[in-house]
Amino acid sequence: MTWERLEPRMVAVSLTWLVPPLGTALLTLLLTGGDPDLAALITLASIAATFVVIAVIFAVRVATTRYRLDGDRVEVRSGLLFRRHRTMPQDRIRSVDVTATVLHRLLRLRVVRINPGSQAESDSRQLVLDGVSVARAESLRRLLDPGDTGGDTTLSMLTWRWLRYAPLSVWGVAGVGAVLGGFFRLLDSLRINPADVGFLRSIWFGLAGLPLGAAIGVPLLVILALGALTSLSTFVESWWGYRLDAVGDALDMRRGLFSTRSVWLDRTRLRGLQISEPQPLRLARGARLNAIAIGLGTHEDRSTSNKSALLPPAPKAEAHRVAAGILGEDPGFLTGLTLAGAPRAALRRRLTWAVSGIALLEAPLVLLGALLTDVLLHIAGISAAILLPLAVAAAVDAHRNLGSGLHGRYLVTRCGTYNRRTVLIDTSAVIGWGIDQSAFQRRAGIATFVAMVGAGRSGYRIRDVRVADGLALARAATPGMLDEFLETAPEENKPVGVR
Repeated sequence: MTWERLEPRMVAVSLTWLVPPLGTALLTLLLTGGDPDLAALITLASIAATFVVIAVIFAVRVATTRYRLDGDRVEVRSGLLFRRHRTMPQDRIRSVDVTATVLHRLLRLRVVRINPGSQAESDSRQLVLDGVSVARAESLRRLLDPGDTGGDTTLSMLTWRWLRYAPLSVWGVAGVGAVLGGFFRLLDSLRINPADVGFLRSIWFGLAGLPLGAAIGVPLLVILALGALTSLSTFVESWWGYRLDAVGDALDMRRGLFSTRSVWLDRTRLRGLQISEPQPLRLARGARLNAIAIGLGTHEDRSTSNKSALLPPAPKAEAHRVAAGILGEDPGFLTGLTLAGAPRAALRRRLTWAVSGIALLEAPLVLLGALLTDVLLHIAGISAAILLPLAVAAAVDAHRNLGSGLHGRYLVTRCGTYNRRTVLIDTSAVIGWGIDQSAFQRRAGIATFVAMVGAGRSGYRIRDVRVADGLALARAATPGMLDEFLETAPEENKPVGVR
């Protein structure tokens, strides 16, 4: 096959780098009343120079990149002074991710990321083609197409009732805080006193005229409202047009309003699923669903990952139904899932951590209060009275959420307090076991068992279980795998309770 180029109109995408300088210039003129000082001019000049350098590098990269499909492999060449030639056999491809920003969509272009079987976390391990046509991106996306093995099955589609779960996230508030922090850093870099900015001065005097409680509560309510609005907007933009289909032995997911994402994932490379329930979602009986698969990268099973997410925040029953469909099980496969709980020694550990953490936090206040002023002692007492019950409640909840067991052909482990995670791992994907046991765990007769898997975060922990129970579970999940170790391990290296 002949070598193909990236689309020349891809150079226009570099214009997006001009947006920050133009935005900064406009904001600077607005804040300085149209009369920027020398520091502002130097800042703008440096930003503009950076844009020119980036645009040139961008154009050279587009002009020198070539790719081709040569039989059973994909090849990519790039570079001007330092040439780079990369190749990836087709049988090593585990997923193909197609994305497009707003400008990409306007130019009818796509970004294709071809992920290998290794735990790819960066472009250095992926083949990235930034600037191919829509038609070519679709043909590349189906490199994993198993052929005509049956009709498509729709596993899930977006339901706008799920929108009520969007505000149940701290990321919207965090985004508002990041924007405000960036704005004030900009003022500082331009050496502009916030008191000299008209609308900031008006807000300050308006809050100063309110009672103390209102002066604190109003900004918090505004930030929470803006955070909820940000979360709603992010949900709509990210999950617009969401559809998850099973196509033969592959999963085909499409979503996105302005920036689109299309993922083609080989189900034979799927090693399990993770159902995440952050505390706000858990209170609303909602959950997220993420894939654990070869080629998605270490830690890409985290609930906020864009790469492994298979379902937006949705009802927990929907997450269970979709998970069962992906695994090829009956719709009620996860209904009434019961797991063996952790022993009371695990509760004692978490209570000890909770009390110790509060003690370490309060110790400086108590020490300084004894040396300097009683005010700090009162602050320490009030904060301890508030934080200690919360820490104890979190410890009890963490113990209650611990669980493990076998469910069908899947090893299941659950843990977490703020974010409760239930992980289902195909037992055939477990390639080894680790047994971690601290000195305190040895005294309590418990241990943490780690199921080694060649996907996701590579090891999934079954925390603080009795050694005998953990060994029984490991033997049931992977018969014979631990027998040789337990027979040949030196006596001092065996977990307590194994003789």
